[in-house]
Amino acid sequence: MSRAGVNEISPYLQTLKATWIEVGDIDSALDFFLHAMEYDLLDEGDQASEFSELFGHEASRPWALLSGPGERTGQVVIFAGNARAKHPGFPRGWDSIEVVTSELDEAARRIKAFPGVVEVIAPFNADFSEQNSNVHRSACWLMPWGNHVMLTQAVSQPDGRDFPSTAASVGRTFEMHLRTTEYERGRHLLLDILQMPRLMDVELTSGPFHFGWGLSDDHLIRMVFCKSGGLGTGGGAIELQGHPEEKLHPSVGTTRGSTPGGTALVTFTCNELDAVHSRITADGGFECTEIHIMNSGPFVGKRSFMMWCVEGAPLQLIDA
Repeated sequence: MSRAGVNEISPYLQTLKATWIEVGDIDSALDFFLHAMEYDLLDEGDQASEFSELFGHEASRPWALLSGPGERTGQVVIFAGNARAKHPGFPRGWDSIEVVTSELDEAARRIKAFPGVVEVIAPFNADFSEQNSNVHRSACWLMPWGNHVMLTQAVSQPDGRDFPSTAASVGRTFEMHLRTTEYERGRHLLLDILQMPRLMDVELTSGPFHFGWGLSDDHLIRMVFCKSGGLGTGGGAIELQGHPEEKLHPSVGTTRGSTPGGTALVTFTCNELDAVHSRITADGGFECTEIHIMNSGPFVGKRSFMMWCVEGAPLQLIDA
């Protein structure tokens, strides 16, 4: 169990800027984020050919950028497309957005009441003190478009850092869950290439994670929590989860030109974009695009490139 990253600064990735969620019904998804999550609509438009490599065609897609009130990071971009197919087990690749809340039980009532939402984990107190974290109250739901939304509220504080907080009912996404059978390859990307500091590094066969998700003790989960940003908790994290093959959705071989529906893409702001691009290409183990200036979408005008992580999960880096 490591929490050395509390005293480290991420040299490259600065903030978890946004999560892109592909939905079958954008009007319904917009209604969910505006009313169940009580988010603000910041911008909307049509995405042209900017992500044709990811989305597989040149046709534009409607999108909307939303955030918790006043939040400049951890935002959400919903865009029209397809919902993720339902299978037994955990979704593979990007999935859960973990969002900070100041009133979990009240927000949980709004979310659970939204049509098509399935409660996966009812609100409960999770004690991760033995893993060098804290006690926090969490709940989780499966959305109609196939990804999970998890709300979390601190009950206590971890040693050496402040747990994410918000003045709003529901605030920013502070952690993205990336599930894989390629755990060591994922660690190599996050720790060695991107040099993200570790907040936690654990192997679990029991405890609050297993209790919350209803998992048996033979389900080994390896997890490393890698942060962006500065000292303490930082500017948003990736929770890399290693699972046995049979516990995840079937692999769909996500590559350029395909998305699984649901959580499709995660965007981080980045210092030294050129240096990071060079590190990825020099390693040779992960495909990436060339650096370019975005010509459409919510981050138009930013220098950017996209890479494909474990399970083909797309990660976009943009200039900080």
